[in-house]
Amino acid sequence: MENLTIKELHSLRIAIFDNAENLQKEAKLLLDNEMFSRAYLLAYFCFEELGKIPIIVGVIAKIELGETVDWKKLKKRFYNHTKKITSQNYHYYMFGLETDLQSNSDVKWLKKANISVGSSFEKKNLATYVDAKNKEFLLPSEQITKDECQELVKFAFECLRAHWHSETLTNPILSELANKT
Repeated sequence: MENLTIKELHSLRIAIFDNAENLQKEAKLLLDNEMFSRAYLLAYFCFEELGKIPIIVGVIAKIELGETVDWKKLKKRFYNHTKKITSQNYHYYMFGLETDLQSNSDVKWLKKANISVGSSFEKKNLATYVDAKNKEFLLPSEQITKDECQELVKFAFECLRAHWHSETLTNPILSELANKT
């Protein structure tokens, strides 16, 4: 990924969103068929994929401001799991949560979400790989409960809704399509 135009970056945003949407739909199919670990995994991938969009939006802003884009650094961020999850957390905070000026539940959610990034990797790995702990085999199919899976699949959908909202507000390609209809 290097030297993309602003229009190409906006198109990339849509491609990322479409892929994330497919990941969530497939997670829902797996959930409905009681394949909880794999459904959890795809919902997690949806969440991580969506975290790329705010990163791309940052690059678009840099280009529009006439700043130099370090494409190598961008590529590194694009593949960094922590950066993508944190990026998605901030996006959901901005577009998916209601502002809570009285008790700051939105800010508390963001702090908790960012603190739990490491444990979310562990849970994703448990949903993916066989492991051994204390001489016991940990099978992915036994590591994710139905409730955990349902919660993450639902959250992935909520994140998609937040992105759909922000994309319709900020992506000129979607604005052009809306004006044509």
